[in-house]
Amino acid sequence: MMYEQEAVIRHESGIHARIAAMIVQRAKELGRKYGTRLYLRSERSERCEMHSLMKLVALKISCGDSVFVAAEGDEGRQAVYEMVKFLEGDFEMNEPGEIHEMDLLLHENALMQERLQMILEAVQDGICVVDRTGEITYVNPSYLRIVHKTPEMVVGQNVFKTAPDGNRCGVLRSGVARIGSISHKKDGTTVVANVNPIFVDGEIAGVVSVIKDITELQNLMARLSQVSARAEYLEQELLRTKKTAQAFKNYIGKSGKVVDVLALASKAAGSSATVLVRGESGTGKEVIAEGIHYASERRRGPFIRVNCGAIPGTLLESELFGHEKGAFTGAVRRKLGKFELADHGTIFLDEIGEMDKNMQVKLLRVLQQKEFDRVGGEETVHVDVRIIAATNRDLEQMVKDGTFRDDLYYRLNVIPISLPPLRDRVDDIPLLVEHFIAKISAENGKPVRGITPEAMQVMMRYQWPGNVRELENVIERVITLMDSETITITSLPSYIKGEMAGREVRHFAADTAVLPWEEYEKQIIANALRQCGSFNAAAKMLKITHKTVAAKARKYDLV
Repeated sequence: MMYEQEAVIRHESGIHARIAAMIVQRAKELGRKYGTRLYLRSERSERCEMHSLMKLVALKISCGDSVFVAAEGDEGRQAVYEMVKFLEGDFEMNEPGEIHEMDLLLHENALMQERLQMILEAVQDGICVVDRTGEITYVNPSYLRIVHKTPEMVVGQNVFKTAPDGNRCGVLRSGVARIGSISHKKDGTTVVANVNPIFVDGEIAGVVSVIKDITELQNLMARLSQVSARAEYLEQELLRTKKTAQAFKNYIGKSGKVVDVLALASKAAGSSATVLVRGESGTGKEVIAEGIHYASERRRGPFIRVNCGAIPGTLLESELFGHEKGAFTGAVRRKLGKFELADHGTIFLDEIGEMDKNMQVKLLRVLQQKEFDRVGGEETVHVDVRIIAATNRDLEQMVKDGTFRDDLYYRLNVIPISLPPLRDRVDDIPLLVEHFIAKISAENGKPVRGITPEAMQVMMRYQWPGNVRELENVIERVITLMDSETITITSLPSYIKGEMAGREVRHFAADTAVLPWEEYEKQIIANALRQCGSFNAAAKMLKITHKTVAAKARKYDLV
């Protein structure tokens, strides 16, 4: 149970530093004597333990003021009684030992204040103390360094006049702390501040502001972001490293059209002119573009790929040119665009015909002036980038229709390279088939000896609307599903065999020779399957049951 008793201070000077030191010393003696703790409060303050000289002085007790002494337990009652008697006395010290103890306590307090001052001056964070009127009463050296001012420019200034809308004024008015507030100074400095109120006797007596300069941190983060983006790209590109002499080794073929294409691409690699690669989907436009880069003087620079048709128009600008932090929702940091990453290298813009006219204007600026602006940014970025574009669309017709800018078309079409479709270079199919068999069998760990002449004949007769990409996918499918070590006609997809069979039906129809019935039946079933795609549909066309179609298809190895 807490026992409390009132005491009236009668000393004419009230409780000043020396008297406070005497009270602290007496409280320690009574606490040891009665095994308790003594507490003190004024009429305006909360109860505090009587062991801090600074807290007692801060109470600002004058002559005639009342204070209240408290302690716990029966022994505490006697301790309270003796402390009240002491407080109401004249605080005279007759014994030399008492005077020495008071001087020692005051000396220790002075040392503590000196240590505190040394700590405040040593910390790297800026500290500013403001009193209840808004006047700045103290700043440490770090604060002056961060705000680039002298003590005369800061101490004594009133924040209600110099920064009426600032955090310190806000906390003085509300009494509510503001943590992690970021502000940008006129000199370009960015600081983060924690501003806390100071309460005395339940009333706000001022604020203390602790600030940290994060300008350098932000610069470091920006540089780290750039380095990280480049490192991430270079790590990926390390896997694609190629020797210059083998720049075009991935474009496989020996036909006359392929030789012409590679000769033109090699000449293009010797210049810095813009290249436009034309060709159907799957003809190897990216392979040619990559070869031009690695055969050029820019081969030590990055080769950046962008599929303009795979990126929504609303995101393409940010993808190509990057954005600043806060440029739009979700932009939590600066992002470098593909053009910036491709500096001193090559950027490959695939499916350029899918780009909308608004982006075409911005791309034209990069082509003409070698510069652009990040989304949400004010700084103009200059780059040295070679552009290789590719498309499978008719850009000339798009220019006539008004969907593609003619000035951009002429800028891109400096060196046009047209890639032939696979059906126009049939002689290269065996080379490609052998290449893909070796590559895919190694990747899948399946030993494949090769392909039969009959199966190769079927592959060469097929029209390959998907070009080289379709051929590679067919080989991968066959190797994955086959059980033997050699690719035969049976291993091939039915739609490839069906097209060949359909051609043979037309050939036999025009032939005067009479063949065995089974030959005609085989071609009829194959042609029906090719056109209909299923047993049920083929059966309806031939007006027989689907079971009969399925049985005949298995008999003639058409599935």
